[in-house]
Amino acid sequence: MFAVIIRNALITIDFVRIRRQIKREMKMPEEIVVRLDEDFNWWLEQTTDIPRRDSVLDPRQVAHLQEALDEYRPHGLRRELFDAAFVFYTLDAELEEGQVRLRRGNGSEMFALPVLGDDSDGPFFDFLDALAAARIRKLNATHQYTQQCTEDEMFTELDTLDTDRYFSDEVIHCFEQLNEILEWQPAE
Repeated sequence: MFAVIIRNALITIDFVRIRRQIKREMKMPEEIVVRLDEDFNWWLEQTTDIPRRDSVLDPRQVAHLQEALDEYRPHGLRRELFDAAFVFYTLDAELEEGQVRLRRGNGSEMFALPVLGDDSDGPFFDFLDALAAARIRKLNATHQYTQQCTEDEMFTELDTLDTDRYFSDEVIHCFEQLNEILEWQPAE
């Protein structure tokens, strides 16, 4: 919740509620089909509802991220941002070798589809920004660098990686995007 006073009127903005509203308006499907690719990651089968080639986190990756993100809470990362960044699905049926149907819902074994807007916006990208900020705060609080790390420094290095992928037509999996932020270290 964010509050600001404008002309003696208190205005509060509930960003979590706004993200949930955006998520509802994006009309994420109740059921999706995903396949295990050669890179051992799950990818959404292209449909008319979602024409992009989107990556999907498997239950092992979801559990790993939830555990890894706990150490960023003291540095300002909120769990609600993770929950708003994904739509969660559970296994419904195996269709054929390496292809399964997932149904929207929560459970002990969850798959997660990032909530993407148009042109690099939406709750998933908001989460990436918040994670990057928390990573920088954590590095600056726990390490003694000659110069404080900045988000600009991190994003410059990560954008260079993305540019290389762009020219090779490589689509990056969301788990790799998150790990690049979680593992980023400044050049010394």
